[in-house]
Amino acid sequence: MLQNQLSILRPDAPSNLHITAVTDTTITFAWDTVDNADFYLIRIAGETRPRQFNSSPAVVTGLVYATVYSAKVSAVNGVIEGNSSEVVTQKTLLPKPTILRFLYGETYINGTSINSPSVTNCRIYRKGETTALLTGTITAGVLRIYVLGNVNIIPGNEYDIRAIDGNPNLPTSAAGMPTTITAELAKITLNNVVASSGVVSGTTENNGQVRISVDGVNKTVFTATSTGSYTGNISGMVAGSVVKAEAKVGSIFPSYVEKVAT
Repeated sequence: MLQNQLSILRPDAPSNLHITAVTDTTITFAWDTVDNADFYLIRIAGETRPRQFNSSPAVVTGLVYATVYSAKVSAVNGVIEGNSSEVVTQKTLLPKPTILRFLYGETYINGTSINSPSVTNCRIYRKGETTALLTGTITAGVLRIYVLGNVNIIPGNEYDIRAIDGNPNLPTSAAGMPTTITAELAKITLNNVVASSGVVSGTTENNGQVRISVDGVNKTVFTATSTGSYTGNISGMVAGSVVKAEAKVGSIFPSYVEKVAT
């Protein structure tokens, strides 16, 4: 009699256990709901205690990046645990790389990632997209993507950069967590210009270079201080002259500002 009662109370094994999401430190599991289940236990291979969840889906946290985990789930009715589901396996992703500020016109996007023999490449994507624009390298944890002159890199646009776990040319490789960057235009300001003084001044990137032109004629290039200030004297200005200051990045001058001299 008691055995029959236990059999009635024992919940079925959950079916259709699968993965719905994965990050570098979490895996989200889902399964079909079991009748008369009060809660569920997920057992992760290698962990001594199961993790308890009230329903599906369930997010298992505190995992290690780039690590393969096997798991199964069982339903519990009161104190009676049913049989376990089939086992599913999932590898967590690589963490976000650290990316330095990128100015449009620079030759490389630079940063750091995981130093591992299996992590030798990275990729850049338009933000939120999964089709890579370019593939870069990761050498001993140092990340570089050559972007100079690439038509897909547009000033002001946002991009996701991900380290690749494994050979990027094989289907078994996996893109890691994204770091989102903006292709920034170099900052540049130009103070009001009084023609009779001949002084041109403003701010730009720290230690940056600024090309000054007057009425479309290039005059000189100033080098800013360590705090980004630049100043100098320009000849040939008259009231009404259009003074243009352009910030140099790499070999180009992608951002500028203009003032009419008074």
